[in-house]
Amino acid sequence: MNWKQRIKRITPRGIHRLYNRVVSRRIIGRIYGDWFDLDWKRKAAAADDRTWLATYDRSWEHWEQEDLSPQDVERICGLIGKGESVLDAGCGNGYLLAALAAKSGKPTGVDLSGTGLSLAYRRLGSTVHLAQAFLERLPFSDQSFNVVVSAHTLEHVRDLKRAIAEIIRVAEKRIIILVPSQEYLPYTQDYHLHFFPNEEDLLHVVNIPGARCERWTVPPDVCAFQGDVLLLTAELKRERT
Repeated sequence: MNWKQRIKRITPRGIHRLYNRVVSRRIIGRIYGDWFDLDWKRKAAAADDRTWLATYDRSWEHWEQEDLSPQDVERICGLIGKGESVLDAGCGNGYLLAALAAKSGKPTGVDLSGTGLSLAYRRLGSTVHLAQAFLERLPFSDQSFNVVVSAHTLEHVRDLKRAIAEIIRVAEKRIIILVPSQEYLPYTQDYHLHFFPNEEDLLHVVNIPGARCERWTVPPDVCAFQGDVLLLTAELKRERT
């Protein structure tokens, strides 16, 4: 737990939220400048597809540090069998996809941002398949992949339940979901729209019997995200046809 988290735990929630609205908003604006939309949380639900694409293209033009830590990547890859077909749902610039390629041969990545996918192609070339789409409308047939992974992505989507349903639909054996564990604040250094303070919050929305969820704290200064993450794994029991 870093010093910011310790202060948050002992500060009354009302004071913390007032600080966020008055002070944090100004600090974040100074850090990121004009490209960062401070009011995205308020505007996202009503924004059209073109605005979503432009918003996340700008983000990938400016965002440099990865959200995933090496520990996160190692744990995710440890849940995938060698040779299993894998979809990285929300692959961004291909950071996780590169590690998945070592396990699955030629994984597939999908993301809404063309800029993010261009970065992924620059990193990986033809060693992976790439597709542009919203998670709520995945361009794949049912059970196309043995495993579907989604890391630091579901907190961003417009329609959380629909995105999860799509992830489950295209997975044959297993889904793996990693999200930050956060409480809602209006002004933060991200575009997060959905929040999972506890393991039960993620288990409830995924709603797969037998799913498991674990928590750990990301070590300081190893990636952009600082705090706890939740990792959910669920084995899918498909009926034979």
